[in-house]
Amino acid sequence: MEHNHLYLDTARLGRMSRRAQHAHVDLSRLAGEEAGSVFFERFLVEGSRDWCSTLRCRYPGLECWQGVAPLKEGLRALAGSTPTLPVLMVNRLSQLMRFAARLLFHPCRNVLVTDLGWPPYHEILDSEARRAGRAVTTARLKTWILEGKATEDEVIDVIRRRFLEADCDGLFLTSVSHLGIRLPVERLVRALEDIRKVRLVVVDGAQHFCHVAADLSNEYCDLYLAGSHKWLQGFHPMGLGFYGRQRSRATIETVLKHLLASGELDDPLLRFTTQLETAVLDGVTETVNVFPLFTCQGAVAEALESSVAPPPHLGARQQNLAKAAELAESCGWRPVQATSPFASGILLLEAERESTRGVPAQHLRRSFAANGIALTAYDGGLIRLSMPGEEWQPAEIEQLRMALHAVA
Repeated sequence: MEHNHLYLDTARLGRMSRRAQHAHVDLSRLAGEEAGSVFFERFLVEGSRDWCSTLRCRYPGLECWQGVAPLKEGLRALAGSTPTLPVLMVNRLSQLMRFAARLLFHPCRNVLVTDLGWPPYHEILDSEARRAGRAVTTARLKTWILEGKATEDEVIDVIRRRFLEADCDGLFLTSVSHLGIRLPVERLVRALEDIRKVRLVVVDGAQHFCHVAADLSNEYCDLYLAGSHKWLQGFHPMGLGFYGRQRSRATIETVLKHLLASGELDDPLLRFTTQLETAVLDGVTETVNVFPLFTCQGAVAEALESSVAPPPHLGARQQNLAKAAELAESCGWRPVQATSPFASGILLLEAERESTRGVPAQHLRRSFAANGIALTAYDGGLIRLSMPGEEWQPAEIEQLRMALHAVA
C-alpha cells in the first residue's frame, strides 16, 4: 500500500492504530522466541507489570498489556459502561449474535427490529425465532430517513405504534446502520418503556462503538454488541458484548452458562479469556488466536490517551462529512445521507451517471483503490466513506476530489 493511500473504509476493518501495530509486531517477536513457554503463559495472565527494564526495552509494544481484566476496564471506559458489569470477548462474531438471539427469545415472544440492521444478523435472529416458535416484527425506516422526510419524534412514534400493534415485548436495534443512519436508541427505549414492559433490549453497536460517543451507564439496554476491529482500530476481528443493566445480569449469565455447557456457544476466545481473568489455565482449551487481545489493548490505550476525548467527537467527523459531500457534488456524485439527528460520520454517495451506476460494486471499489482511496462500494453506483476523526488536510481533500472525478 502506498504511503498516500486514503483509508475511508470501516465497513470491514478500521485502519490499524499505531499502538495496535506496535503490539502486533512485538507479540510476533515474543512468540517467535517464547511461543508456548511457561514465561509466555505467565505473561498472558499477569502482563508486563513485573518485567525488568531489559524486557520492557526489548518489547515496548507489549508494555500496555496487564492482563484481561485491565483490558476490559479500558473497553468499559470507552463504552461508558458501569465498572461492575461484565464484558464478553469472542473470536467469532456470529457466535455472539447467536447468543444475543437466544438471549432475546429466552423471555420475549415478539422482538421488534428495524430495516436498518445488518442482514446477516437479522438472518440469525429470524432463524432463532423459528426455532423457538417466536416472532420478529420489522419497522421500516430506511427509505423514509434517507429521503430526509422523517423527524426524530415521527420515527419514535412509528416504532411505538408498530411495537403496540404487533404486541412486541423485546427489541433488537442498530444504533448506527452500515449505511450511516443513527437511531436515537436510548430515547426510543425510554419511550417504549413508558407505555409497556420491554422484557429485553439488545443493541448492535458495531458501527457505533468509538464512532459515536456511547454511554451505557444510563442502563438503557441489556446487551450491547460491538467489535474491536472497526472504529477502535484494533484490526484483528474480535467481538465484544457489554452487559448493559444490573437487572438482567443474572438472566444473561444463566443463558450464557447453559449455552457454554451444552456446546451451543462454542467460542475458544470466550473460554480462554475467562480462564485468563481467573488466572486458571486448564491446558485443554482449543488453540486460540490471542493477537486480537493485544492489538485491541494497543488500540484501547491509544484511544484513552488521545488528545481528542475518546472516542473522537462525532462533530469532527460530521464537519469532514460536510466538506466531502460538498466536494462530491462537483465531481459527479450525489450525497445520499441522513439529515440531523440521524446523521453519523458515514457518507453515502451515488453516482450521477447512469453508466457508472451500472458498474459492479467490486469493480467500483477497485477503481477507487487504483486512485488511492479505500472505501466500501455497493451495486447501483453507491459508495460509502467513513470520515476520519481529525480535520481533513488539504492534500487529502485534493486526493479525494481527484479520485471522485476520475471514477465518476
